Order: sequence, then structure tokens, then C-alpha cells
Amino acid sequence: MSDLLKPASVVALIVLILIAPSIQDRLSEETVRFVEDNESAHDGLPTEWEGKQVMCIHFPASSPHDMFSQGVTMIGTDGSDLGVNEDLNRTGACVGGFDGYSNGLDFMMDSTRLANGGLSVGYDVGQWGAFVHTIGGLNADTLTGDFNGAYWQLDHNGEYSMVGIGDLVMSEGDVITWSIGTW
Repeated sequence: MSDLLKPASVVALIVLILIAPSIQDRLSEETVRFVEDNESAHDGLPTEWEGKQVMCIHFPASSPHDMFSQGVTMIGTDGSDLGVNEDLNRTGACVGGFDGYSNGLDFMMDSTRLANGGLSVGYDVGQWGAFVHTIGGLNADTLTGDFNGAYWQLDHNGEYSMVGIGDLVMSEGDVITWSIGTW
């Protein structure tokens, strides 16, 4: 029996050495599934979304969303769940992989519809254009805390947007982010 164990162990070791690169490649693919570049608006998003248009909604810890309360859920252009990035220290959802949008409001409405109602948008149109008050059932006017008021803040490629979503002109690779701002 021990005479058979030695050759079997050698064969098993050789097989393990031969398949180790394949195992390592698979593990590497899984760990680099998200862009890791904190200088980029695409940081933390799926690598296949680089250069594509993305809409992200981040919910405050004090008002988590029922569907998106664990990390940031990634939703593809067909509405499929691409996974959850739990390394972003926030919760919410990003819908991405789009091309060709030039109007921010059109992009927001089309992309958020893919979350099966989970990211429905409520807005009013006034003299300054569309004003978003509700996303995913969270109306910023209902939030309370150690602040005077709250609003849905619009960021464009990681910077505070100087125009509203209705006036936002989009380019390829743009990342639009909504989060709660307070004053």
C-alpha cells in the first residue's frame, strides 16, 4: 500500500503544479472584477463598464434601501444583477454599461427603470428644470437628523454638478452619482 502511495502523491503533486496557474488566473479574475482606481469616477465599478455611462444611487446609512442594503449592487443594461461590491463602504445600486446618452434626465430615467421599480425617481419641473426629490422611495424632504434640510445631490464624474440633471450634457464614460446632501 505504501508503495502505491508514493507514486500517487507524486502524480497528485505534478497535477497540482500544472493546474496552479489556472487556479491563480481564476482567483485573479474574481479579485479584479471591479475597477480599483480612486482617481477615476469608475472606481469600484465593474471593469467592463470602463468607458461606459453609469448611474449610481447611494443611500444613507440612516435610511437603507430594502433591496440595496448590502454593499453596492451592480445592474447591467439588461437589468441583470452583475454582483455586489461590498468594498465601497456604502450601500445602493449602480446601473451601467450604456453608450450614446447625451441628456442626463433621459439617461437617469432609462437606467433606473432597469432596477424593477427599486430605483424609481420622483421629480418636479420648475423654473430651473427638473428637481429630483425621491429616488428608490426615499424622499429627501422626509429625512431628519442633525441638519436643517436634505436633498438628493448630483455628482458628475466625481464632482458636484453645477447644473441639474435635466441640463446635464453627457459624454461617453460619464458616471452620474446621486447621494443625500445636507445643509
